[in-house]
Amino acid sequence: MKNTIAIKEHKLSTHQQDTIFAVLCILPVFIGLSFVVFAPIIQAIWISFHKYRISSSAPPVWNNFQNYIQMFQDGTALAYFTNTLIFIAGVVITQVILAFMIALLLNSNIPGQKALRAVFLIPWTIPSVVTALLWTWLLQPQYGVLNYIFHALGFQEELNKLWVQDPQLAMVSVIIACVWRQTPYMMIMLLAGLQSVPQDLIEAAKIDGASKVSIFKNVVLPSIRPVLDTSIVVAIINNSQMFAIIYNMTAGGPMINTTTVSVAAYKLAFINFDFGAGSAIGVLWLVFLSVFVFFYKKYSDKNLSSYI
Repeated sequence: MKNTIAIKEHKLSTHQQDTIFAVLCILPVFIGLSFVVFAPIIQAIWISFHKYRISSSAPPVWNNFQNYIQMFQDGTALAYFTNTLIFIAGVVITQVILAFMIALLLNSNIPGQKALRAVFLIPWTIPSVVTALLWTWLLQPQYGVLNYIFHALGFQEELNKLWVQDPQLAMVSVIIACVWRQTPYMMIMLLAGLQSVPQDLIEAAKIDGASKVSIFKNVVLPSIRPVLDTSIVVAIINNSQMFAIIYNMTAGGPMINTTTVSVAAYKLAFINFDFGAGSAIGVLWLVFLSVFVFFYKKYSDKNLSSYI
């Protein structure tokens, strides 16, 4: 009798059983993420504090913050960060504007909506390496299509312009290529947000005499704000690690004008064989990006709550 009472006292409640079941379901995923995500990050942070050159058989040697100090002393870290911020700002701002315009167009009652959606999605289906080669050919000085169009329009000085070789135009060239490929993704996200806007709110605003600009500002924009914020954050993260298009178009040149953090980390680690310096620049960017996303999310949540 006493054993039966003790068993009943130690019997888990339904809530405790559900909690244990949920933990057991999540545990394999967490273990997988630990090996795939967290372990490489921890290892990269550890390597960034070492002198570690794979061209030498010597084991890694702890050198404190020397890898970080060296980058700031020679000014390369500032140049890499500046290039990355310019690239991200140029791509994200441009693709947000273009994606919004295309999404508004496809959300209207125009003929051939389905066909246009398929056409606008084509760039997103093309691999990054192919995109880089395609735009390298389009921007080629002698037989590139873009120079030919400028020449046909009467801009004689644009003929044979060196796009990816020009220090002032190289960044513009890679931004154009990345915008062309990435805009369809954001367009689809914004189009889905526009189609989820409650039509009764729009009709009520029209009945109250609100203009189209007022409806867009006070009804449509607040309704799609979560989708817009998520799309912007995803675009920033994706472009912060953009490598294939930049490297295949310019290899970070001319000089270091298009050397972003991702390109710099690759060059330092796999061309200069300096894993310590390559890990250091990657860790610096990880910290910067994490802080930026954190404060952007707080700012976005605050503004969203003010709309609500």
